[in-house]
Amino acid sequence: MAHEEAYSFRSLHIKQFPKVQKTENAEEKHWGKYQFPLTCKEHSVVTSVNFSPSEPHDYVVTSGSKVNVYSCSTNLVKKSISRFHESAYSAQFRRDGKLLVAGEEQGNVKVFDIGSRDILRQCKEHKKAVHYTCFSLDGLKLMSCSDDTTVRCWDLATTDNSLLTMRGHADYVRVGGISRVDPSLWFTGSYDHLVKLWDIRSGDCVQSMCHGSPLEFLLVHPSGGICFTAGNNVVKVWDILAGGRLLASFSNHQKTITSLCFDGSYRRLLSAGLDRQVKVYSMEDYHVKSSMSYPAAILSMAISPTDSHLVVGMANKLLSIKCMKNKHDDDDDLVPSAVKRARIGNYKYFMRGMHYKPTGDVLTVENKRRKHLKPYENYLKKFKYHDALDSVLKSNAKNRGVLVYSLLQELSRRGGLRTAVSGRSEEQLLPLLQYLCKFMLNPRYSNFLSDVLLMVLDIYGPAVDKGSGSEAVLKTVKVKVDLELRLQRKSLELLGAIDMIMAASTIN
Repeated sequence: MAHEEAYSFRSLHIKQFPKVQKTENAEEKHWGKYQFPLTCKEHSVVTSVNFSPSEPHDYVVTSGSKVNVYSCSTNLVKKSISRFHESAYSAQFRRDGKLLVAGEEQGNVKVFDIGSRDILRQCKEHKKAVHYTCFSLDGLKLMSCSDDTTVRCWDLATTDNSLLTMRGHADYVRVGGISRVDPSLWFTGSYDHLVKLWDIRSGDCVQSMCHGSPLEFLLVHPSGGICFTAGNNVVKVWDILAGGRLLASFSNHQKTITSLCFDGSYRRLLSAGLDRQVKVYSMEDYHVKSSMSYPAAILSMAISPTDSHLVVGMANKLLSIKCMKNKHDDDDDLVPSAVKRARIGNYKYFMRGMHYKPTGDVLTVENKRRKHLKPYENYLKKFKYHDALDSVLKSNAKNRGVLVYSLLQELSRRGGLRTAVSGRSEEQLLPLLQYLCKFMLNPRYSNFLSDVLLMVLDIYGPAVDKGSGSEAVLKTVKVKVDLELRLQRKSLELLGAIDMIMAASTIN
């Protein structure tokens, strides 16, 4: 008998609103495959990430006074280098992946062998911090950019003295790059807003371009004819072959851009900034094709040569590692039947036969499952409207807003809304007022919730204590309502002006 009563009770109808479907293009689907993010906690902010050009494409992370080498297959630290007295900067691999170079706060440039912890070479001529270092394309020379405004070229075999010192910047030199077409052409960017192109055969500056703001990152295209610079929240594209002519300038970040990189095919440009966003641009028209959001300001970013990993370093000392999802991971049709065979004890074994459809004269037995009512439905069934409202107000469900709205409508339909709202203490009234304050101006709920608010004010208005939490919420509601009325009056005035303009244009 009890079962029949449960079946006869009609469950609460949850209000359904039309959903705005987001159209997802092929580009967004591609970048959406970077899933299973791993988050590693570094001991300081992550200032640099660099992938090895050679397989297996391990990556090095610079954080504080440590340089950690991560395995690309396991995403675990396989080597940690702490041979720095102060902060380390811009650790980068050589093209063969066997050597590592990094700058230091004290002005030193240190070269390490991946197979050992010893310092192979140490360059000490810079007077201030070295924020950018890299190997030449042949791997026999080093480039270092320092806050002492100089750029130096070192011979890896004999690093007692620099081979060449290039002077010309008037402020900190923080970024650099080398042309892959002509290894003797070196690019540098400084806080003096200038990008300079140096010929290390003569040591002279052969080209200079002004970005218009301090340079935060510099990227040279493999073709050698295009250079990308990032400063403030603007990315600029320069045509090197045309004498440093500005090709394009675009700004899609709200704060300073801190990092740029190409994808493995060089058809997409990625930018990251302090606004916690990573933007993906097409190399054809430099339009944004996709966007990714992170929990903190981004200081560094790199993508593997095979596009398998996207690593981002943030200002909250976290390192985010995203891996490209295998296209066969969730496609059961492509998995061989031997692999799909369910093992005893797992979920597939438990659900075996669930989707079996009988054919022919197979006799089936109807199975009626007992319907389990939710707590607020049990209260509704027993006409305990006060308790039903309390139950949904305390709920942590994701759809709590529409759930409370649906219950209030059901109580109104039953004529029990006033019963549910009345007789509440200060602690019981406050959650209802907070809900009304949050959702009353939502266009989907406003018509009905305004009537509920008027009922609450009619019952409790004279009895609200001064200085209580309920009074504070009611004051907030008043401010929101006044602002909404002001906006509606302005909208009506604007609509009237538009109607007059349209009418005048029709007459003429």
